[in-house]
Amino acid sequence: MTISARHIEIFHAVMSSGSVTQAAAVLRTSQPTVSRELKEFERHLGFSLFARKGRSLVPTEAAISLHGEVRRSFIGLEEIERTAEAIRANASVQIKIVCMPAYSTTLLPPLCRDFLQTNESIRLSIFALGNAVTTTGVSAQHYDLCIVEADLGFTGWTSVSINAGEQVCILPTGHPLTRKSVLSPADFEGVSFIYFSADDTYRRNLDNVFREHGVTRHLTMEVSTAAAVCSLVSQGIGVSIINPISAMHCLGQGVEMRRLSFAVPYMVRLHRNQRAVSPQPLNAFAENCIEAIKDGKRQLEDNLERVAARFASKHGGGPLHLIR
Repeated sequence: MTISARHIEIFHAVMSSGSVTQAAAVLRTSQPTVSRELKEFERHLGFSLFARKGRSLVPTEAAISLHGEVRRSFIGLEEIERTAEAIRANASVQIKIVCMPAYSTTLLPPLCRDFLQTNESIRLSIFALGNAVTTTGVSAQHYDLCIVEADLGFTGWTSVSINAGEQVCILPTGHPLTRKSVLSPADFEGVSFIYFSADDTYRRNLDNVFREHGVTRHLTMEVSTAAAVCSLVSQGIGVSIINPISAMHCLGQGVEMRRLSFAVPYMVRLHRNQRAVSPQPLNAFAENCIEAIKDGKRQLEDNLERVAARFASKHGGGPLHLIR
């Protein structure tokens, strides 16, 4: 006997629903049929998938591991079904965008809203993934557009780098450091600081800056996403230095922003798949994205200039313009 599609379907239904009864209802079959097929599946595999606890089935570690692979197969089928549904609804053009988690909640939502208002037949899919998974997917041509910090350099992709401004310090409203308009490395001595994870490139570069200036910050928390950093800062847990796109998004939510005395340019890389099925709408969306990043940079500079002007007015004189 070989593994059949029916075995996989029943196994997936039981794992997803949590019981034989619910799986039978989903599959429109009987409980005895589901139980029989599961036992045949286990005999073929040579190991147990479930342990009985009273009247319930509890998945074994082997079942959990196997279901991880099975689930990926079903996700592929579900994607085919969604595509078919989109075609039936005359939304046959799909743009698959993979990006850093930070961009999925800051840069992309208003961009998608504006784009879809004039492109109703296009379906956008956003995949907010970590670096390793993103790199694998881009290499395998799974996406049409990739928006990340890294310069990937894969064959079959065209890339453009956009200067999104400089990294800035975000602080809880009323924090002692908000009494300054520009912060130097020395200002962070002993200050509670929220770090990005150690594998973050910008984190490593900032660590070098503070090390060179002999400054020791107080490591309060370490997190992996800019959204988490912003939330923690808004709670008054500490300060941090993050990308300007995320900083502008959380501004005013219990968070203030200050310029740094040292420049840390922040670059966004847009990678376009040259083999994309629908290059025209893809290029239009990518160009809109580039303009949105540039517009965000202008808004960032305007905000920082207003902060500098406010401080200058308190101490006399006109607006303060930094010379680097």
